[in-house]
Amino acid sequence: MSRNLQSSASTQPWKLSPSKVPTSDPDAEATLPEQVRSVFRLLTNPVVVCTATHEGVPRAMTMSSFTSLTLSPVPLVSFNIATPSRTLEALMASREFNIHVLAGDASGAAVADHFTRGNTDGVFDTIEGATYTVGEPRPGSAPLIRGQGILRVLRCTLLRDGNTDGLVRVGDHVIVVGKVDEMMPVTKVKEFGLAYADRKYRLVGGVVDEE
Repeated sequence: MSRNLQSSASTQPWKLSPSKVPTSDPDAEATLPEQVRSVFRLLTNPVVVCTATHEGVPRAMTMSSFTSLTLSPVPLVSFNIATPSRTLEALMASREFNIHVLAGDASGAAVADHFTRGNTDGVFDTIEGATYTVGEPRPGSAPLIRGQGILRVLRCTLLRDGNTDGLVRVGDHVIVVGKVDEMMPVTKVKEFGLAYADRKYRLVGGVVDEE
């Protein structure tokens, strides 16, 4: 299922607010797609930013469908993208992409929100508190975002498996399967990543332990 993140039009700084009761309530009288949508709004999902480059033009998008597939014999990850998508086109052309795991705080939410606004010209030039570089470690590589709000960066390539070639089309979406080639060096911070549920960015909360 695609999980579309909605951008806020507010220009006010991001802030932390107390958790509230979910607004989503699956209604038996609603259509089945709406009932399923309501259920998934009750579940938290990781928030990452995917970047790719095609013909020297950097592309990026925020997504919440990122997940790990396997760690052995090589780490594989997956996510899905609704089509059409400029970021997907860049990813397919270059077969390389970076996944930026975002900090579970206001700085991570700011970066996530920034890239929900589409691939407009200059979108990389206005990231508050962060910088980006293109062409590392070689020309044509995916953009690397550094700075506040970035926890980890995974450098990936599309999986070459001889069958799907790392891309599976399902309706108006494409499931992307990638191989993690490297963990890019970033500032080490001991905190959880940014999450998304019920149309809001979230922090990891309390722990449920056995007594």
